[in-house]
Amino acid sequence: MAGYPMYSPYGPLASERMQQIDELMRQFPGCRAINPDRSVFDLPLELKDKKTTALRITLPPHFPQERPGLSVLIPVAHAAVDPTGRLHTSLISSWVYGSSRLSSAVAEAVATLTDGVTDSRQSDPSVAAGTVPYPSGYPVPGGPLSQGRQHLMGSPTPGAWPGSGTGSSGSSPRRQQGPATSSTLPDWSRYSVQQLEELMNDQAAFKALLKEAVKGSPMAATLEEIREKNRQLAESNLSKQNAINEARNQLAVVRGSEYTLIKSRFDELYARQARVLSTMGGVVWREKLEEAVSAADSASSALAADFMAGDVALEEFVQQHLELRMQHHVLDLKRQAAEALLAGMAGSGGGAGGSGGGA
Repeated sequence: MAGYPMYSPYGPLASERMQQIDELMRQFPGCRAINPDRSVFDLPLELKDKKTTALRITLPPHFPQERPGLSVLIPVAHAAVDPTGRLHTSLISSWVYGSSRLSSAVAEAVATLTDGVTDSRQSDPSVAAGTVPYPSGYPVPGGPLSQGRQHLMGSPTPGAWPGSGTGSSGSSPRRQQGPATSSTLPDWSRYSVQQLEELMNDQAAFKALLKEAVKGSPMAATLEEIREKNRQLAESNLSKQNAINEARNQLAVVRGSEYTLIKSRFDELYARQARVLSTMGGVVWREKLEEAVSAADSASSALAADFMAGDVALEEFVQQHLELRMQHHVLDLKRQAAEALLAGMAGSGGGAGGSGGGA
């Protein structure tokens, strides 16, 4: 494909875009591109109170026709920073294609965040924007860990990204050098790519390294505070153990006294049931029902005989005979129900007890 121009995703704006990016990199050598197409940059800063943050520079697809976006990665209390972290400055708000420069807008943002840093301080390498360490726990673009990850993924180094160019001789070598890492982070440079890959695959080793890395950090302090609260809560629970045991003893006493009363009442009712069953239970109950049925039947038969002999008037016979037959049938139904109940009890009890008697 020799002789064909390389395709650029930014079209005719690619040349102007690269010029502004190279100008930014020359003015702020510590600025680092965090993606291959160099559309997002991070610039570490040291604020007036010695705290560190990072200015994120985002270039839209139609930059420089579209204004860039500036935001802070670590929240800071500043009038120019809104709650979402976006930075508002005059040069960004009044961005004009053809006359506005990215490096000037970033310089204004740096001066705004650092409360008007003078040029003499900017010329000092120890305090210049972009030369301060990245905030603790923040991944450093172009650092050893980032380079190791790029090697594993097969991606080129920042200096070899398409569009980075070699026209700016002073910017490419600097882009390959990551800023100094914070002392609270592990020294990733002493790990080979193979060791880093093993750490990513070995969960136990990674946790041990992470525990060592966060030692002395705010995260470790928070975990220690949680452990202390848990310890105090455990001590409070243990101090209540005597009160819990005393309450259990009192409950046992109450239950014991109630059990005695209930057991006494149960024994009384059980003895009463035994006395009733001895006279009316089982076969005795059925036999007494059979006797009552026979007596009612005999009484109605005797009344009929007296009526046929002329000893009982018709009206008296009808009334008495009706009452005796009703009594007979009621008792007979009770007898049948008793036999069915006793037969069921005998079957469930393994045939204990017989129904006895005749129908």
